[in-house]
Amino acid sequence: MAAVKQEDSYVLGREVSGSIRLDAQHLLWRMHLGYLLHPDIPITKGMKIAELGTGTGTWLFDASRNLPSDVVLHGYDISDSQFPARELWPKNITLGLLDSLNDPPAALTGRYDIVHLRMWASNLKESNTMPLLQHIKLLLKPGGYLQWEDADLVHQAVRREDAEAFERQMNAIFEMAGHKYDWVSELSDHLPQHSFEVLKTENNGFQHDLVQLCTNTYLMAILEILRGINRNTGLSITEHEDALKALLQRSRSGLVYNWGAVTILASKIED
Repeated sequence: MAAVKQEDSYVLGREVSGSIRLDAQHLLWRMHLGYLLHPDIPITKGMKIAELGTGTGTWLFDASRNLPSDVVLHGYDISDSQFPARELWPKNITLGLLDSLNDPPAALTGRYDIVHLRMWASNLKESNTMPLLQHIKLLLKPGGYLQWEDADLVHQAVRREDAEAFERQMNAIFEMAGHKYDWVSELSDHLPQHSFEVLKTENNGFQHDLVQLCTNTYLMAILEILRGINRNTGLSITEHEDALKALLQRSRSGLVYNWGAVTILASKIED
Protein backbone atom coordinates (compact mmCIF):
# COMPACT_ATOMS: atom_id res chain seq x y z
CA MET A 1 0.00 0.00 0.00
CA ALA A 2 1.20 3.47 -0.85
CA ALA A 3 1.66 5.53 2.29
CA VAL A 4 2.22 9.02 0.95
CA LYS A 5 -0.64 11.40 1.57
CA GLN A 6 -0.77 14.24 -0.91
CA GLU A 7 -2.86 17.32 -1.56
CA ASP A 8 -5.58 17.08 -4.17
CA SER A 9 -8.31 19.22 -5.69
CA TYR A 10 -11.23 16.92 -4.94
CA VAL A 11 -14.29 19.03 -5.60
CA LEU A 12 -16.68 17.19 -3.26
CA GLY A 13 -16.66 17.36 0.53
CA ARG A 14 -14.98 15.00 2.99
CA GLU A 15 -16.85 16.18 6.08
CA VAL A 16 -19.27 13.90 7.94
CA SER A 17 -22.16 15.12 5.76
CA GLY A 18 -20.22 14.10 2.64
CA SER A 19 -19.57 10.65 4.08
CA ILE A 20 -23.24 10.20 4.92
CA ARG A 21 -24.13 11.19 1.35
CA LEU A 22 -21.70 8.61 -0.04
CA ASP A 23 -23.25 5.90 2.12
CA ALA A 24 -26.75 6.93 0.99
CA GLN A 25 -25.58 6.78 -2.63
CA HIS A 26 -24.41 3.24 -1.99
CA LEU A 27 -27.96 2.36 -0.95
CA LEU A 28 -29.24 4.06 -4.10
CA TRP A 29 -26.93 2.02 -6.34
CA ARG A 30 -27.60 -1.21 -4.43
CA MET A 31 -31.36 -0.86 -4.88
CA HIS A 32 -31.03 0.26 -8.50
CA LEU A 33 -28.71 -2.54 -9.58
CA GLY A 34 -30.07 -5.36 -7.46
CA TYR A 35 -26.52 -6.66 -6.99
CA LEU A 36 -23.23 -5.74 -5.38
CA LEU A 37 -20.87 -7.65 -7.65
CA HIS A 38 -22.09 -8.08 -11.21
CA PRO A 39 -23.65 -11.56 -11.54
CA ASP A 40 -21.59 -12.28 -14.67
CA ILE A 41 -18.35 -12.08 -12.65
CA PRO A 42 -17.37 -15.54 -11.38
CA ILE A 43 -16.47 -15.76 -7.69
CA THR A 44 -13.29 -17.78 -7.22
CA LYS A 45 -11.41 -18.92 -4.14
CA GLY A 46 -9.10 -16.24 -2.72
CA MET A 47 -9.93 -13.73 -5.44
CA LYS A 48 -8.57 -10.20 -5.00
CA ILE A 49 -10.70 -7.08 -5.50
CA ALA A 50 -9.55 -3.46 -5.53
CA GLU A 51 -11.79 -0.41 -5.29
CA LEU A 52 -10.42 2.92 -6.51
CA GLY A 53 -11.73 6.11 -4.92
CA THR A 54 -13.12 4.03 -2.07
CA GLY A 55 -14.15 7.02 0.08
CA THR A 56 -15.86 5.60 3.16
CA GLY A 57 -15.25 2.03 2.02
CA THR A 58 -18.98 1.24 2.15
CA TRP A 59 -18.98 -0.87 -1.04
CA LEU A 60 -16.10 -2.95 0.33
CA PHE A 61 -17.73 -3.37 3.73
CA ASP A 62 -20.90 -4.57 2.00
CA ALA A 63 -18.82 -6.90 -0.15
CA SER A 64 -17.15 -8.34 2.95
CA ARG A 65 -20.58 -9.26 4.34
CA ASN A 66 -21.80 -10.85 1.11
CA LEU A 67 -18.78 -12.57 -0.46
CA PRO A 68 -16.81 -15.57 0.84
CA SER A 69 -14.49 -14.72 3.73
CA ASP A 70 -11.38 -15.68 1.73
CA VAL A 71 -11.99 -12.90 -0.83
CA VAL A 72 -9.31 -10.21 -0.41
CA LEU A 73 -10.63 -6.62 -0.51
CA HIS A 74 -8.38 -3.58 -0.93
CA GLY A 75 -9.67 0.00 -1.01
CA TYR A 76 -7.58 2.87 -2.34
CA ASP A 77 -8.08 6.62 -2.20
CA ILE A 78 -5.95 9.73 -2.47
CA SER A 79 -7.18 10.71 1.01
CA ASP A 80 -7.84 8.59 4.10
CA SER A 81 -10.00 11.22 5.81
CA GLN A 82 -13.23 9.28 5.22
CA PHE A 83 -11.89 5.83 6.14
CA PRO A 84 -13.57 4.21 9.14
CA ALA A 85 -11.37 3.69 12.19
CA ARG A 86 -8.86 0.86 11.69
CA GLU A 87 -10.37 -1.32 14.42
CA LEU A 88 -13.68 -1.38 12.51
CA TRP A 89 -12.24 -2.95 9.35
CA PRO A 90 -13.25 -6.57 8.65
CA LYS A 91 -10.30 -8.99 8.55
CA ASN A 92 -10.30 -9.27 4.76
CA ILE A 93 -10.35 -5.49 4.10
CA THR A 94 -7.35 -3.19 3.88
CA LEU A 95 -7.62 0.51 3.05
CA GLY A 96 -4.72 2.62 1.87
CA LEU A 97 -3.53 5.72 0.04
CA LEU A 98 -2.97 5.62 -3.70
CA ASP A 99 -3.09 8.15 -6.51
CA SER A 100 -5.08 6.43 -9.25
CA LEU A 101 -4.06 8.99 -11.84
CA ASN A 102 -0.47 7.73 -11.83
CA ASP A 103 0.87 4.25 -12.49
CA PRO A 104 0.54 1.96 -9.44
CA PRO A 105 3.59 0.57 -7.61
CA ALA A 106 5.16 -2.48 -9.26
CA ALA A 107 3.98 -4.66 -6.35
CA LEU A 108 0.36 -4.04 -7.39
CA THR A 109 0.80 -4.73 -11.10
CA GLY A 110 -1.35 -7.62 -12.28
CA ARG A 111 -2.53 -8.34 -8.75
CA TYR A 112 -6.32 -8.05 -8.98
CA ASP A 113 -9.12 -10.17 -10.41
CA ILE A 114 -11.59 -7.27 -10.20
CA VAL A 115 -11.30 -3.48 -10.03
CA HIS A 116 -14.38 -1.54 -8.95
CA LEU A 117 -15.02 2.17 -9.47
CA ARG A 118 -18.03 4.31 -8.70
CA MET A 119 -18.93 7.98 -9.08
CA TRP A 120 -15.76 9.38 -10.64
CA ALA A 121 -17.68 11.93 -12.74
CA SER A 122 -16.33 14.98 -10.87
CA ASN A 123 -12.82 13.60 -10.31
CA LEU A 124 -11.29 13.92 -13.77
CA LYS A 125 -10.12 17.22 -15.19
CA GLU A 126 -10.79 17.98 -18.85
CA SER A 127 -12.38 14.57 -19.40
CA ASN A 128 -8.94 12.92 -19.55
CA THR A 129 -9.59 9.26 -18.74
CA MET A 130 -6.26 7.96 -20.06
CA PRO A 131 -4.21 8.02 -16.80
CA LEU A 132 -7.02 6.33 -14.84
CA LEU A 133 -7.63 3.65 -17.46
CA GLN A 134 -3.89 2.95 -17.64
CA HIS A 135 -3.82 2.57 -13.85
CA ILE A 136 -6.76 0.15 -13.90
CA LYS A 137 -5.22 -1.89 -16.71
CA LEU A 138 -1.97 -2.27 -14.76
CA LEU A 139 -3.77 -3.38 -11.60
CA LEU A 140 -5.77 -6.12 -13.34
CA LYS A 141 -4.67 -9.62 -14.19
CA PRO A 142 -5.17 -10.59 -17.85
CA GLY A 143 -8.86 -11.43 -18.20
CA GLY A 144 -9.66 -9.54 -15.00
CA TYR A 145 -12.91 -7.59 -14.67
CA LEU A 146 -13.64 -3.88 -14.47
CA GLN A 147 -16.97 -3.01 -12.83
CA TRP A 148 -17.80 0.70 -13.04
CA GLU A 149 -20.90 2.65 -11.99
CA ASP A 150 -21.08 6.37 -12.63
CA ALA A 151 -23.34 9.40 -12.99
CA ASP A 152 -24.23 10.82 -16.39
CA LEU A 153 -24.63 14.49 -15.51
CA VAL A 154 -25.30 15.50 -19.12
CA HIS A 155 -28.37 13.38 -19.84
CA GLN A 156 -30.42 14.03 -16.72
CA ALA A 157 -34.04 13.67 -15.64
CA VAL A 158 -35.02 17.11 -14.31
CA ARG A 159 -38.65 18.07 -13.84
CA ARG A 160 -40.21 21.31 -12.65
CA GLU A 161 -39.55 24.79 -13.88
CA ASP A 162 -37.40 25.91 -10.95
CA ALA A 163 -35.29 22.75 -11.19
CA GLU A 164 -34.77 23.25 -14.93
CA ALA A 165 -33.69 26.84 -14.32
CA PHE A 166 -31.24 25.68 -11.66
CA GLU A 167 -29.83 23.04 -14.01
CA ARG A 168 -29.06 25.76 -16.56
CA GLN A 169 -27.27 27.76 -13.85
CA MET A 170 -25.23 24.73 -12.84
CA ASN A 171 -24.25 23.92 -16.41
CA ALA A 172 -22.92 27.46 -16.77
CA ILE A 173 -20.84 27.38 -13.59
CA PHE A 174 -19.54 23.88 -14.38
CA GLU A 175 -18.32 25.20 -17.72
CA MET A 176 -16.66 28.22 -16.09
CA ALA A 177 -14.93 25.94 -13.58
CA GLY A 178 -13.73 23.56 -16.30
CA HIS A 179 -15.84 20.60 -15.21
CA LYS A 180 -16.75 18.42 -18.18
CA TYR A 181 -19.00 15.41 -17.75
CA ASP A 182 -19.59 14.14 -21.27
CA TRP A 183 -16.86 11.49 -20.88
CA VAL A 184 -19.07 9.36 -18.63
CA SER A 185 -21.64 8.48 -21.30
CA GLU A 186 -18.79 7.96 -23.79
CA LEU A 187 -16.64 5.78 -21.52
CA SER A 188 -17.65 2.44 -22.99
CA ASP A 189 -16.56 3.70 -26.43
CA HIS A 190 -13.08 4.52 -25.14
CA LEU A 191 -12.40 1.31 -23.21
CA PRO A 192 -11.51 -0.85 -26.26
CA GLN A 193 -8.69 1.61 -27.05
CA HIS A 194 -7.14 0.72 -23.67
CA SER A 195 -7.18 -3.09 -24.00
CA PHE A 196 -10.64 -3.66 -22.51
CA GLU A 197 -13.51 -5.65 -23.95
CA VAL A 198 -16.86 -4.14 -23.01
CA LEU A 199 -19.15 -6.96 -21.94
CA LYS A 200 -22.20 -5.00 -20.84
CA THR A 201 -23.13 -1.34 -20.58
CA GLU A 202 -26.32 0.51 -19.63
CA ASN A 203 -27.36 4.13 -19.17
CA ASN A 204 -30.82 4.45 -17.70
CA GLY A 205 -32.93 6.31 -15.19
CA PHE A 206 -34.03 5.33 -11.72
CA GLN A 207 -37.19 3.46 -10.95
CA HIS A 208 -40.04 5.48 -9.50
CA ASP A 209 -39.33 4.55 -5.87
CA LEU A 210 -35.68 5.65 -6.14
CA VAL A 211 -36.26 9.07 -7.72
CA GLN A 212 -36.50 10.84 -4.35
CA LEU A 213 -33.33 9.21 -3.01
CA CYS A 214 -31.39 10.25 -6.10
CA THR A 215 -32.77 13.80 -5.94
CA ASN A 216 -31.87 14.14 -2.24
CA THR A 217 -28.32 12.83 -2.58
CA TYR A 218 -27.68 14.71 -5.83
CA LEU A 219 -28.72 18.07 -4.40
CA MET A 220 -26.47 17.41 -1.39
CA ALA A 221 -23.60 16.58 -3.76
CA ILE A 222 -24.17 19.76 -5.76
CA LEU A 223 -23.84 21.84 -2.60
CA GLU A 224 -20.48 20.14 -1.98
CA ILE A 225 -19.44 20.70 -5.61
CA LEU A 226 -20.34 24.38 -5.47
CA ARG A 227 -18.24 24.86 -2.34
CA GLY A 228 -15.42 22.86 -3.93
CA ILE A 229 -15.52 25.08 -7.02
CA ASN A 230 -15.27 28.14 -4.80
CA ARG A 231 -12.42 26.55 -2.85
CA ASN A 232 -10.46 25.51 -5.93
CA THR A 233 -11.15 28.40 -8.32
CA GLY A 234 -12.40 31.35 -6.29
CA LEU A 235 -15.57 31.61 -8.40
CA SER A 236 -18.51 33.11 -6.50
CA ILE A 237 -21.21 30.59 -5.67
CA THR A 238 -23.50 32.69 -3.47
CA GLU A 239 -26.26 33.03 -6.06
CA HIS A 240 -26.18 29.33 -6.92
CA GLU A 241 -26.05 28.26 -3.28
CA ASP A 242 -29.11 30.38 -2.50
CA ALA A 243 -30.99 28.84 -5.44
CA LEU A 244 -30.01 25.36 -4.28
CA LYS A 245 -31.18 25.99 -0.73
CA ALA A 246 -34.54 27.12 -2.14
CA LEU A 247 -34.77 23.88 -4.12
CA LEU A 248 -33.90 21.79 -1.06
CA GLN A 249 -36.79 23.34 0.83
CA ARG A 250 -39.16 22.13 -1.91
CA SER A 251 -37.43 18.84 -2.71
CA ARG A 252 -40.35 16.73 -1.43
CA SER A 253 -43.05 18.45 -3.44
CA GLY A 254 -42.66 16.71 -6.78
CA LEU A 255 -39.24 18.03 -7.75
CA VAL A 256 -37.10 15.60 -9.76
CA TYR A 257 -33.35 16.18 -10.14
CA ASN A 258 -31.74 12.91 -11.21
CA TRP A 259 -28.62 11.92 -13.11
CA GLY A 260 -28.43 8.99 -15.48
CA ALA A 261 -27.06 5.74 -14.05
CA VAL A 262 -24.20 4.41 -16.19
CA THR A 263 -23.02 0.84 -15.55
CA ILE A 264 -20.16 -0.88 -17.35
CA LEU A 265 -18.76 -4.37 -17.11
CA ALA A 266 -15.53 -4.96 -19.05
CA SER A 267 -12.62 -7.36 -19.02
CA LYS A 268 -8.92 -6.78 -19.61
CA ILE A 269 -7.88 -8.29 -22.92
CA GLU A 270 -5.11 -10.84 -22.45
CA ASP A 271 -1.75 -9.89 -23.95
